[in-house]
Amino acid sequence: MFSNLDLQHLQTFLVVAEEMNFGRAAERLHIAQPPLSRQIQRLEKNLGVELFNRSKPQIQLTSAGKVFVREAKKILKQVDLGVQLTQRASRGEIGKIAIAFEGSSLSDLVPRSIQTFRQQFPEVEILIQEMPTKQQIQALLEERIDLGFIVPQQQLDNLMSEIILEESLVVAIAQAHPLASQEKIEIEQLQQEYFLVGFNDGSCGLDRTVVKVCQQAGFEPKLMSVTNEMQLILGFISTGMGVALLPNSIRNIQRKGVVYLSLQSSTVTSSLAIAWREDTPCSTLDNFLNIVRTKP
Repeated sequence: MFSNLDLQHLQTFLVVAEEMNFGRAAERLHIAQPPLSRQIQRLEKNLGVELFNRSKPQIQLTSAGKVFVREAKKILKQVDLGVQLTQRASRGEIGKIAIAFEGSSLSDLVPRSIQTFRQQFPEVEILIQEMPTKQQIQALLEERIDLGFIVPQQQLDNLMSEIILEESLVVAIAQAHPLASQEKIEIEQLQQEYFLVGFNDGSCGLDRTVVKVCQQAGFEPKLMSVTNEMQLILGFISTGMGVALLPNSIRNIQRKGVVYLSLQSSTVTSSLAIAWREDTPCSTLDNFLNIVRTKP
């Protein structure tokens, strides 16, 4: 019944309904009056109703015509809104993005990037969660998140990654520790200490970094898995339970009873990368990636 009904039919009908005169409507539409009259007749035939009463000198809308005016306007308005939303979605101005970050990542690049994105694209819903690197990778593959701030991995199947930040490492140590008064120390001086890390299941990058630094110095570290919460790790350090190797940005967090010491000769750095699915054509994601790369 409605196979021949299109938006042009609705627009034409509304012009005639506004003018209540086929001649004036034809002038507005830049067509001759006879073709316009035939278009309206075809529309009425498709609908199975009369839209105009032509028995009087000036045409009038029938009851059905009045209803159709109201509904045609709704349809055109909804189509216009749909086009606008579609175009905005294609530009990444609306929608949703799910972001995860590694708890051991202390750089303010993560919150700055998210805040800048929120300011530029206020109508995009941002879902944020803390998640170890290993779990982020799985969540990306399962399409539960769109982007992750991760500890760089050697191989990421079906994922794209890009290192966005490299930082030197510092030692977080109790203020009461004998070494706390030094500005710089050698990693070998911590050989007898416990290195506090997150849960040692390979999902967190902190433990791998500690092992790498210590092995380069010629010894195996004594790891103590305590928590993935950085504030709790610092709390344990303040009691003298152990030490931690952390990114230099940890200095932004001042904790009573904890001091930060530079490493004398280690060249190992703490890296932060972003990862996303390589088969995800998404303007919202592209917009976020562009912001991260500018390092706001």
